[in-house]
Amino acid sequence: MQDTLRRRWRGTLAFALLQLPLIWLVALRYTPYLAVPDDPMGVAYLVLTWIGHFGMLALLGWLPLGVLALLLKARWLWLPAALLGALGLCALLLDTVVYAQYRFHVNYFMVSLFLNDENGEIFSFTTSTWLVVIGCVLLALTLEGWLAQRLIAGGRGRRLPVGSACGVVLLALLGSHALHIVADARYMRSVTQQVGVYPLLFPTTAKDFMEEHGWLDPRAARAANADIEARQAQNLDWPKNPLSCQAMQPPNVLVVLIDSWRADEYGPKNTPNLHAALNESGRRYLNHYSGGNATRNGTMSLFYGLTGNYYAYLNDSQTPPLLLTQLQKQDYALGIFSSASLGSVGFDRTIFSSIESLRMDTQGDSPADRDRQMTEDWMHWLGRQERQDATPWFGMLFYDAPHGYDVPADAAQPFQPSVQNMDYLELGPETDPLPYFNRHRNAVHYDDVLLGKTIDDLKAKGEWDETLLVVTSDHGQSFDDFDKNYWGHNGHFASPQTRVPMLVNGPGVEPGEVTGMTSHLDVAPMLMRHALGCSNPLSDYAMGEDLLKPGIDHPWVQSSSYIDYGIIEPNRITVVDGTGQWEIVDRQLDPIEGAEFSPAVFDAMQWFRRFYRQG
Repeated sequence: MQDTLRRRWRGTLAFALLQLPLIWLVALRYTPYLAVPDDPMGVAYLVLTWIGHFGMLALLGWLPLGVLALLLKARWLWLPAALLGALGLCALLLDTVVYAQYRFHVNYFMVSLFLNDENGEIFSFTTSTWLVVIGCVLLALTLEGWLAQRLIAGGRGRRLPVGSACGVVLLALLGSHALHIVADARYMRSVTQQVGVYPLLFPTTAKDFMEEHGWLDPRAARAANADIEARQAQNLDWPKNPLSCQAMQPPNVLVVLIDSWRADEYGPKNTPNLHAALNESGRRYLNHYSGGNATRNGTMSLFYGLTGNYYAYLNDSQTPPLLLTQLQKQDYALGIFSSASLGSVGFDRTIFSSIESLRMDTQGDSPADRDRQMTEDWMHWLGRQERQDATPWFGMLFYDAPHGYDVPADAAQPFQPSVQNMDYLELGPETDPLPYFNRHRNAVHYDDVLLGKTIDDLKAKGEWDETLLVVTSDHGQSFDDFDKNYWGHNGHFASPQTRVPMLVNGPGVEPGEVTGMTSHLDVAPMLMRHALGCSNPLSDYAMGEDLLKPGIDHPWVQSSSYIDYGIIEPNRITVVDGTGQWEIVDRQLDPIEGAEFSPAVFDAMQWFRRFYRQG
């Protein structure tokens, strides 16, 4: 039997494809965390993904063998094939263990934690566990060696229909992604909530494309799936006990968010209306941090009281925050107003997924114009509530002008010099940040004028004293603060992008200033306790504390970006990126040479999994 390149490729390809049953066997360990669907589309996606996605992983494992086949004869090629196969199976097995504990997949950071976990705070293995691990490795090596010998060295692989099998895998893979495109656009939980379980799965979406071509009405699709009584996500133990909530005299609640508002942009010059209304009567938090350095995770942390590592699963399962569902159960009228589109950051399928008739955006030609229109629409909505009945209301106003650096030509611009247009392509390490910073502050000043009208309107309607008001931001904004060429947000976890204003005013709020470290994670617990009368321990449903708790001061806080996260301590920040690479920096983003993981990092790893259901 001639040892040709074609024979070696067919043998190694057959070896790779026969990994698929072994992969499926190991992957069964994911199934306790897989929301098993009960509808035909969900079942079809499950079947196609198990064939197509895991088959793709097996074929990716073949690529290095295909290269080695160019260099090695079959009698030697079986050995690296066996080692690679055993390594892949053991890696998958390890990933199932990590996923069961933390609900994310193995990365470099987890390996680093394991190597630095001298006291067994994160990973604690008994002697019997180590024996099982060693036994699994030996079994995998034996099985893979036998299989590689027969298929590659022995030539048995040439008899298998590898071409047809690859075609089946490819068709299943394409079908899986096609089904996800449709399910994502139609808000079908039975499909989307399966996604997070699979390692290295990046599902395809095309909702905007379908809407542009008239193939989808997203408002009708989401309205059909909005249900506050919907079963909570299967993988979450959240809340840990049924909520007991009943307020004797429920106040109105108004949450105001100014996009990209920095902590140092509050004061008598920058925000004179807010300062006049809240500085004496309200409670101001001087060391407050958003749960994200971008809109999605920053706002999510405020409404859910959960860290950013839950976002993907909440999005996939379309699980609304307990705060919103409790407001609905207590018959609050809901006025949700946003200048920018709620759908652009996925809030239509997360924070507000339980609201059937959701106002998705505001009409206008610019962020500042939409902010003005939104304020007028809000005051009109509030007037209707006043005329209709005396039930309490919940409102959200999400302003966008600072995010767009947008200031109307006729608006006051007290901060000079200021650029007239924002062009990120002009920014660099030699750029003077002051004119750009001033443009941003002028945009905040413009929104403060609108908020002054909102406050006056609340007072004129007799609602001010009965309203629990929260004014804050989703995240901050950088202006090359540390001479490291950081501009905008979603770039780091230091104060310019994560530290934001936090002002609370209303019934039961003691005026004053709080100097301790606080977090957006503390807001939902405060509202559920003081507005909705929830008597459960906060540990039943939130990762933060009550923002009104006397002496509140966290030893560390956590903030997330779209793919990274940071553990922020008073003197340093531990940053973990999406691939698991990590770095420890000081509060000015300079690396701390020789720094080791602090106790906060180990505490955070335990903290992250608090509300994931353990298998």
